[in-house]
Amino acid sequence: MSDLLTQILADMASVGIVPTDPGAIQFDTKEIIRFHVAGDKPGTRNGWWKGYSDHPPAGIFGSWKTGAKHAWRPDQLEDAHCGPWRDRIEALKRQREAEMFCAQAEVADRARKRFMALPEALADHPYCRKKQITPHGARQDGNLLVLAIQDWQGVIHSLQTITPSGRKMMAKGGRKKGLHIHVGGNPDGRLLICEGYATACSLADAYQDDEVIAAIDAYNMRPVALASRAYFPDREIVLAADHDETGIRCATAAAKAVQGALLIPPEPGLDWNDYLTRGA
Repeated sequence: MSDLLTQILADMASVGIVPTDPGAIQFDTKEIIRFHVAGDKPGTRNGWWKGYSDHPPAGIFGSWKTGAKHAWRPDQLEDAHCGPWRDRIEALKRQREAEMFCAQAEVADRARKRFMALPEALADHPYCRKKQITPHGARQDGNLLVLAIQDWQGVIHSLQTITPSGRKMMAKGGRKKGLHIHVGGNPDGRLLICEGYATACSLADAYQDDEVIAAIDAYNMRPVALASRAYFPDREIVLAADHDETGIRCATAAAKAVQGALLIPPEPGLDWNDYLTRGA
């Protein structure tokens, strides 16, 4: 293993971004490298890296799951190379943003066409029966539930699919940060923001005077809350947390960011789907 690769892997590990396959991290590639991060769900590639090994070596890396991003610089960078290193980092950031924009635009176009061509989901889909939910806003493709990931203008940017067993998959390369799954409800009521789709459906049935959206995961709750506050400056926003450490932490941060309220199931380990359908 080269000295530069050893350095970048050590820097990644220091901020909790550990590639399960260190060999995936390479220098001087044409495109951004995506990789699986230790601790993330199998099959996901939330980690990303882009770097150059020539003088001065430089790179950027991060996690799409958490939104973290970091500039990498080699050990003992000579003073004469500090200015060129900063220039290269800025160029890498611009390149990453341009690549992501183009890739996400292509994913969005395919997502919109696919979603609009599908029929509405059936209420007897195995996942709906298992979770005891009505499939609000979902479409169906074979045995897959298909959910639109959108902004507050109603523009679809990506898709999430759910298998009968409950496995959730995001469209590869699609945008997620700040976007939501719109479940429905009363647009004049409170806005309830939760993590997952099944939880959102249960909340929509239980709180019919409110509007409900799903942030997809806990780490996206704050970006979704901020996007919602920007669109609704005066609306009452409620963060409906899962009752676990990550869920409460992320929902609390989101609530504070938008001066919103916090709604937590009374029993540890439950989300609102668990709580509202228990005994049903």
